[in-house]
Amino acid sequence: MAQLGSTATKSSTSSNTAAASAQQTGALAFARCVRAHGVPNWPDPNSSGVFDKSKLTPQQLGASPSRVQAAQSGCNHLLPKGGSGPNPARVQQERAQALSFAQCVRSHGVPNFPDPDSTGRIPDPSTVGVNQGSPKFEAANQACGKYRPPYIPSNAAYNAYARTNG
Repeated sequence: MAQLGSTATKSSTSSNTAAASAQQTGALAFARCVRAHGVPNWPDPNSSGVFDKSKLTPQQLGASPSRVQAAQSGCNHLLPKGGSGPNPARVQQERAQALSFAQCVRSHGVPNFPDPDSTGRIPDPSTVGVNQGSPKFEAANQACGKYRPPYIPSNAAYNAYARTNG
């Protein structure tokens, strides 16, 4: 019986390694494709084929949210399972976090801050006239930090971006 168990483990391990390798290969191809579609700063994935979400903000990517979305749509076929997307439960959780952040920011004096869209992400606030460098937004962003989604920059990150790209 011990022999059977060790054979099953070895087979399972090599199957997991092959899946991780396919994930990483697909993710690398996806990253190259997205960069070729006008998102110059799209990062490479880690060795497991996972992208660091903190590096996927429009500011860090050097492209508008609509450009990023179009590039991702054009390249999803390169991801394993055709880029079938994230777990629906996780999307719902991320949307709830984004909605809490949006409501908090509005309650702290930024009345036109947008709710998350149908993908669960908050659209670029500048598209609705929110100045992310204004003292009022910075105060709300700081006050609501516990709800801030990873793709919304902190005040320090936004200010650093604005200094180098403004």
